Parts: sequence; structure tokens; C-alpha cells
Amino acid sequence: MLKEQLDDVFLKNDEGYFDEDKVSAKFYSIIKQLSGEEAYELIDEAINYLLQSTDTEVIAYMLEFISSLYGIAGTNELTDLHEMKVSVIDRQVEIYGNQFTHNVLNNLKRELGTAT
Repeated sequence: MLKEQLDDVFLKNDEGYFDEDKVSAKFYSIIKQLSGEEAYELIDEAINYLLQSTDTEVIAYMLEFISSLYGIAGTNELTDLHEMKVSVIDRQVEIYGNQFTHNVLNNLKRELGTAT
């Protein structure tokens, strides 16, 4: 279910860009109804979505979304999948990310206490 919602979030405009206001509004509509437990349960789906993307902006937005899910869940305890995929996420950002994406990843790591 989350994949379909995220596919809807990441519709580009006619010029091939994301409308930041629309993306933010759609993310808000997803997260506003979540309990802490529901948010934690969606983290793995969000990580899987992130790992399927090669678009720099999508990766950055997804890292921010994952950060929000952890915040709503009220924990910095990584899911099992997240723990297993930390290096894969790092590699994804290394290959497809820009400086902003790297900054977003570093912020997420600091929030989760996994920064090195």
C-alpha cells in the first residue's frame, strides 16, 4: 500500500521536476494519521522504496520520510532490515546522491545515533 502512495507522491510536473509543495503535502497526508507503531512498521517499506530509486531527489525525500517515521515512532532503534541495509543505503547515496542527499543521510544517521 505504501508503494502506491509513494508512487503518487513522486509524480513529476510537465517540466520533469517535483513540485516541492505537493510532495510535502502528500507526505504530510501519509504521516498525519500514523500512530507510533504504524510508523515503525512502515520504515521497512520506505527503505525498500528508497533502495529501488536512482533519482537523487527521490532518495533525499525518502531519507527525510524515513527520519519522520522514526520520529513519529519515537525511537531510534533501527528495524532489522534497516540494520542489514545501512551499507547498501550508503552506497545508494554515494552512487546517485548529490551533496544535499549526503547531508540528509548524515542528518538521519545523527538522529538515529549511527553517525561515525
